[in-house]
Amino acid sequence: MKIDKLDWDSDFFGIKIGRLSVTNADDFDPLSFIDQVHDEKYDLVYVFKYQTMFGYDKITQAGLDLVDIQITMSKKINRYDYRDFPYDFRTGLTEKELAGCYHIAEETAIVSRFYTEKTIGPDKTRNLYRKWIDNAMKKSFSDGLFLTKEADSVTGIHLIKTDRQNNVGYFTLTGVDPDSKRMGIGRKLWEQSFGYFSNETEIEIIRSPFSFQNAESFNFHLKMGFNKLEEIKYIYHFRNISL
Repeated sequence: MKIDKLDWDSDFFGIKIGRLSVTNADDFDPLSFIDQVHDEKYDLVYVFKYQTMFGYDKITQAGLDLVDIQITMSKKINRYDYRDFPYDFRTGLTEKELAGCYHIAEETAIVSRFYTEKTIGPDKTRNLYRKWIDNAMKKSFSDGLFLTKEADSVTGIHLIKTDRQNNVGYFTLTGVDPDSKRMGIGRKLWEQSFGYFSNETEIEIIRSPFSFQNAESFNFHLKMGFNKLEEIKYIYHFRNISL
């Protein structure tokens, strides 16, 4: 059991951040975990527990705070079903489009576990979501994005990542302008990605992670054909208040 330092997160948020992934609860020793945190002077540690939650005793002994439950669902894609679906895939944006994408990304950040994390906070979280747009334009972490527009204003964004070696597509971020919700924009964005994957790649499966606390997102995945549960990840935060 070893905590891994997350260099990118630490540099971006300006605090020392680590990550521990646990599959079997018996492998997690709360006292050893706390000793590592203090010895290596972590400010914040993400603890990912897969498939099942930790028991109450381990949570209290380790001082963990359950901040999210992330579900990953998948959809098999028959490329011939989506050959005629139009798409507007971007790795470049006009100045106005970029501003619109930033605005939607910042609004989407509100539901992030980082937004209410007191060691990070709203401002850094909004900057993180803006960075996702920048990275998509550089084809870093995400390959690019799809967008929808109304009267020359961006109303929705959808970022994807393609694993061409294993023929798997990933959804990394979807956001809709608050004033444009419940207008079918999410469906249009996802259908664009189905068209893109069908025409530009050999993708066979799409995987999409989302917070289980968002019941609307869960129902939307089902409506869009994501019918296989790939993974459940319980996300805990440990804050080192001794520093």
